[in-house]
Amino acid sequence: MLRIMISDGPVERRWILQGRLVMPWVAELEKSWKSSRSRRDVRRCVVDLSEVTLIDAQGEKLLKTMRRAGAELIACGVYIKHVVDVINNQCKGG
Repeated sequence: MLRIMISDGPVERRWILQGRLVMPWVAELEKSWKSSRSRRDVRRCVVDLSEVTLIDAQGEKLLKTMRRAGAELIACGVYIKHVVDVINNQCKGG
C-alpha cells in the first residue's frame, strides 16, 4: 500500500509518500505526477520518501523520471537513501 499526500506551498509542492512504492501503486503516483506536471507548475518539487519502506524496479524508474524532471528526492533510512543515491548518481551521469 502507498499513501500519497501533496502539500502545496507558495514556492514548492511536496509529495509525501508513505508505505511501499511498488506496482500497482507506482502507476497511481505516475498518474498524479503527470497530472501535476501538465499544469506547468513552476514551483520546486520535493518528493519526501522518509516513510517509504520498499521501492521496486518500477518505483525506481518513476523516481528517476521525476528526478530528471527536476524533483528533489528526500530519503531516510539506509535502504531508501541508497536507492536515492543511486538515482541521483545516474541522473548526474546522463
